[in-house]
This record gives sequence, C-alpha cells and structure tokens, in this order.
Amino acid sequence: MENNRNTNLQAFKLRDVHLEGWRDRIAGQWHYRDLVADPDWYHGWISFDALCWDDRRSTLFCGLNSLDGDLLYRFDPSSDRFTSCRTQRWADRFDSKIHRTLLMNPLDGCLYFGTSLLHDADQQREAPGGKIVRYDPDADAFDVLGIPEPHLYVQSIAADWPRGILYAFTYPAEFLVRFDLNTRKARRLAYVGNAIRFAQPHNAVVDSRGALWGTYAETRAWDEMTGRQPIRLFKYDPDTDRFTWFNHGLSRRDEPGQLLPDPPRRYDIPAELTETRHKQDYGYCDAMAYDGSRYIYAGTVAGVLCRIDTQSAQVDKIAHVMPAGRLPAMAIHDNVLYAAGGMKGQTQLIRWTIGDDHMEDIGELRDPSTGQGPARIHELAVTSHGTVYLAENDNHTRSSYLWRAQWPQA
Repeated sequence: MENNRNTNLQAFKLRDVHLEGWRDRIAGQWHYRDLVADPDWYHGWISFDALCWDDRRSTLFCGLNSLDGDLLYRFDPSSDRFTSCRTQRWADRFDSKIHRTLLMNPLDGCLYFGTSLLHDADQQREAPGGKIVRYDPDADAFDVLGIPEPHLYVQSIAADWPRGILYAFTYPAEFLVRFDLNTRKARRLAYVGNAIRFAQPHNAVVDSRGALWGTYAETRAWDEMTGRQPIRLFKYDPDTDRFTWFNHGLSRRDEPGQLLPDPPRRYDIPAELTETRHKQDYGYCDAMAYDGSRYIYAGTVAGVLCRIDTQSAQVDKIAHVMPAGRLPAMAIHDNVLYAAGGMKGQTQLIRWTIGDDHMEDIGELRDPSTGQGPARIHELAVTSHGTVYLAENDNHTRSSYLWRAQWPQA
C-alpha cells in the first residue's frame, strides 16, 4: 500500500450546525419524535448518503439524510455551490433520506431513487411508504412513480435499464421488489432478511446478462445455532423469473488465502464495529461495484475487499483494506477501483488499478485548512477527470460535509 499525502482534500459545507448531546442524552434514549422536535437536529443533522456524477451536465447530484425532507441537491464544481432540487414539493414528513442508490438512466437522462425512513415502528401505519421517484434535471421536474411496498421504505435500488426494471430493497422488513418502469407496478420477489437475521444488502448490481446479484440472510428456523455462512449470495434471472440461492457469501477478514497482502494498519480501533448492527463478521455486504464484464467487486462491513466471478459465482478475497471497519463506498472508473470507508473519524480512501499488486492510500483524510475530516464515508463518485467526491454521513457532533479529493497528476 502506497501512501500519497500530496492529495488535495477539501470540505464543502451545505449546512454547518454544531450538534450536542448525542452520547450523554440521545443515543439509546430519545425517540424519533424527540429528534424531529429539536430544531438543531431537525435541520442540522444531515448526511450525504448518495452521490451521482452527471458527466453531461458536469454536475454532482447529492442525496441526503435530512429530517426536514430537503433530500436532493445539485453541486456545481465550477462555482462550488449547492442548489436545492426542492424535494419538499412532493415529500411527506416520513421521507427522511435517499439512502442508496441515486442512479442516472442513460436512456432518458433522468435520475431515479427511492426514499427511506428514520421513524420508529409505532408510526408505521401513519407512514405511506418509500417512494420510487424520477427527476428530470433539465425540466426541474419530479415524477413520483409509486410506492412499491406500503408502509415500508426503500433502502437501495438497482436498475436494469434495457428491460425497464428497477429492483428495490425495502426496510425495515427486508423484501426484494421488482418495479416495472413502464406499467409502474411492483411485484414482491422474495424476502432477503427475516426475524432471525438482518441482511440489509447495501446495494446490489445487475450484470451484463441482466442478472441481479445481492445478498440474503439464512433463516434457520429449525436450529438455535448460527450457520457457517449466515449471509449468502443470490442471483435473480428476470427472463426466467428464477433465483439461484447460493450457499456461500462474501469473504471474511480472518479467512485464509487472498489475492493481495493486507495493507499496513494505520488505525487500530478497539471494538470498531460496536457502532453498527453487524458486530460479528458474517460477510455483510457494504457495497458492490461491477466492472461491466466479469467481476463484481464487493466491500464488507468488516472492511474486506473481495470479488465475485459472475460466470462461476466464485468469491475471492482480495485483502482486508479497511481495518477500522465499514467499506460502503466504491466505484470503478477506467479500470481503477476507488474505495472508501472507516469508522469514528478513522476514514480512508484507496485507489487500485485492477490487477496491480499494490494499492494507493490517500493518507489521513484531513482538510489542511481546517484540520477536520469525515466521521464516516457512505458513498463516493468519480468524475471523468478522476476527481473523487466523498459523502460523509452520521456525524453526531456537526452537520456532515461533502468532500473532494484529487490525486496529483502523474
């Protein structure tokens, strides 16, 4: 792993509200109603959860976690300015975030996304459900296409544009739904999580043959013990309407055999995954990125980078690249894989030319003008010039920022 400390890192502040009380009076104590009743947290606690770079418009679209329903922004790199897309025109009080994923349809030039939730179970009957939404940036026009599962919300989507299909993963009850863009009708395909095991596939991908790849959780209702591979891969074929449920999943950090050596540990955080729902390393999927041909590259909650061979479904461990845990941000551009993650302010960004025997590490993520860095990184986007934008999320002391990283030209 090479350290490159000459990279330019800069923060962009949509909002900059100082937040107090998370550890001593909020975490584990407040209800959601308390959160929305506090003006600082209601307006100031934002996260950048989803990013989409639009090369034709030279614009970055930012999907937010924002309790006030202001969920989508444009960011203009030429002026470094944010502009709200005014989602309050259609959002209700339970549409609190665009979690994953913000997708650009190359066929119509529009953005597609789903809305997710933060409210508790006692308000589920009041909440209509997560929406599938299309946004036309040229017309500045939204079209709410439908609610795929009443009262449930959309944690992530994947797209099969040629077939006109969006796949939606719901939350907190974890279903996979097939949404037809032409008819605007939804059909539940399967449950992927259950009362025994939470799966939360952070994002899934569609391969070049139209198959959807994701993860599901075992049920094991007949046994009191966790199986050897509780989180597993699935593949769905939309032409035959059939699933392949594999008995294996993604790589784990203590798994022997890998393609590259682990990079040196820059951070050593005791009990680093205690702030996640996935305290044990079962190979929970944190991100997937497809090379457009054969391999899907996946990051796990434990910080492992691995790859899935779409021809054989074999999974190869590449390396444990994020020792602080969490690897939710990943993209491939010009055969270069960019990946970012981390916890508790110990965040990292790496760059790997696929097939090389080494990776580049940006070094410590700090804006030299302020000394600040992202608490966590949830998503990234890469421009055609190789500039990387990082989406900070879940900062509990201030509003989260958008970050820009630029490697020096060779």
